[in-house]
Amino acid sequence: MKRLCYFLKSYTLDLIALFTAIISAILAYHFMSNQKIQMLTSIIIAVSFLLIIIYIRKRERDFIFSALTWRRDIESWIGYGEFEYNRVHNAYAITKSEPGFINSKCLNWSSYRINFDFKIASEKLGIIVRAVNLSNYVMIQVNPLGIRPHIRVNGGWKVWEVEETGLKIEKPLSLDKWYKAQIACDKNEISIRLYNGKKCVFDRVWEIPRGNAVFNFKKDEKDKTDKEIDIPFPINLEYGSAGFRNCENEKAFVRNMLIQKI
Repeated sequence: MKRLCYFLKSYTLDLIALFTAIISAILAYHFMSNQKIQMLTSIIIAVSFLLIIIYIRKRERDFIFSALTWRRDIESWIGYGEFEYNRVHNAYAITKSEPGFINSKCLNWSSYRINFDFKIASEKLGIIVRAVNLSNYVMIQVNPLGIRPHIRVNGGWKVWEVEETGLKIEKPLSLDKWYKAQIACDKNEISIRLYNGKKCVFDRVWEIPRGNAVFNFKKDEKDKTDKEIDIPFPINLEYGSAGFRNCENEKAFVRNMLIQKI
């Protein structure tokens, strides 16, 4: 039902243009007896209809809906690892995906809201936002006890623990339940809301740090002394796509993902 609803919403103007063209053509043939006028009217209607369709296609939509309940829903996603349809849960399972998967249709979006259903099967769920690419993004990692924000810059990770951020979930999430998530990205603020049915069980805001993030790298990979150097990288994640990431044994199910500009 949601798939049909958002399909109709996506093509509302297309359908209006089509019905208007059909009605205009019927009226032209009904009220005009001159065949030349009928033909000219039909050509004008066809050209007008074509121009309207071209305009609609060039206009950027303000929302993207991915039901993640059919196998072919993967077509708009890019990434590596396992992000596949699961028939038992009628949803997509995300696991063993080190870089994660992001939606290819909103790579240049800045401020948007994400809504989706999720169920944690093992350990946690990583929610990607502001993904410039698969090596640079913000990730909100949800586990039953709290939220661990991550920033990935050039493949390196900066992680904030629950104790540092205070993003603790008072009543731990159940691995046997489906929850709804609403993540809003507005400038450097990430608003995180989790729902158990209609009841909000978590509502907090985390701010993306500005400036540089410091990462530890080995000066020489052949060096066996584990000597590392600190290298600062600027955090520049003002736009980007959204998606999911789980690696190793982490596993979760997701469906009905709506990404909408705000």
